[in-house]
Amino acid sequence: MNLKNFIYFTLLAVFITSCTVSHNVPTSQVPNNFINPNITSSYVDQNGNFFPNQWKTKYGTPPKNATRKEYSLMKIATESGFEADLTKFETTQLKGFADRVKNKKRIIIFVHGINNDYMASLTNYNKARTYMDLNLQKDEVVNFYWDGLKTSSIFGAAKVWISATTNSQLAGEFGLRRILNSIKNKEIYIISHSRGASVVLSALKNPVLSSTEKRIAEKFHHLDIVEDQELKENGNKIYSIMLAPAIGEDDFKDDQGVFKVFTPQLKTIHSTINKTDFVLGKGKTGILSKRLTSTDFGFDPETQQKIASQYNLCDATDFTGQKSHDFKDYINNPKFKEILKKFKLAK
Repeated sequence: MNLKNFIYFTLLAVFITSCTVSHNVPTSQVPNNFINPNITSSYVDQNGNFFPNQWKTKYGTPPKNATRKEYSLMKIATESGFEADLTKFETTQLKGFADRVKNKKRIIIFVHGINNDYMASLTNYNKARTYMDLNLQKDEVVNFYWDGLKTSSIFGAAKVWISATTNSQLAGEFGLRRILNSIKNKEIYIISHSRGASVVLSALKNPVLSSTEKRIAEKFHHLDIVEDQELKENGNKIYSIMLAPAIGEDDFKDDQGVFKVFTPQLKTIHSTINKTDFVLGKGKTGILSKRLTSTDFGFDPETQQKIASQYNLCDATDFTGQKSHDFKDYINNPKFKEILKKFKLAK
């Protein structure tokens, strides 16, 4: 790298680092709750731990400028001596969920992407439900929220992308997976947007974390990466619908570079392809386009087909022509309704 490029990238890194990015934390003091007749709200932090009732009292408000090291439920609970309280709450909450869905037929789980807050995600979840034919007694809807961070700055968005990549993996491995493990013998439909696809894949199979991220998780947040619970074979049928999936080939591979073998419970991965989604193309020729985590599964047909050739469960709908990456625009696209029809979810 020549001196000019070195100076440029150094200044760019400093500028991105200085941009304010905040954690996506709940607005409610009872964020993990059940709303009758058929909605479950599940809210996890950057490491996949579930926010307990009255969480601000013990855990406080996170710093305004979020980093991977300084704030998490398990970090504070462990270092303050009430880890058992957090674990007890999570166990009780998950058991309550298991009991709640025991007699349900279908579970529909919504998973948002990065740079979202609670209200924006809830609005999109509610809008998607208006297109669905849901039985209040037989179907349960899970609104899943995770710490994909948030910012209003365009350069802050780059920082969000870099940091939230790991957050999405841990939210899936330690958060969404525990929800899936609480469900038995059901049809499960997971509708994700953008980097929410990483949350889904990480719930199904352990993600590959860098040595640095493993060290941060274990040293700063007291997570047991080695002894985490695997996805249980609970006799479910899992259907993954990925809207604008911001993932790439590496997300489907293990630490040896070999394509992962997913649970036989996974029946379908139905994704969208959109060659005009500016975000998935990362500006196509943008300065960061090759330096951020790959998003080609939702952008490049060749990548989608290469991955699909490894599995007999991938299908896709072409959304090319839609320029927006926003969740709401994917939901409001008539092609989303067509996808719902394929899975017998549409009105």
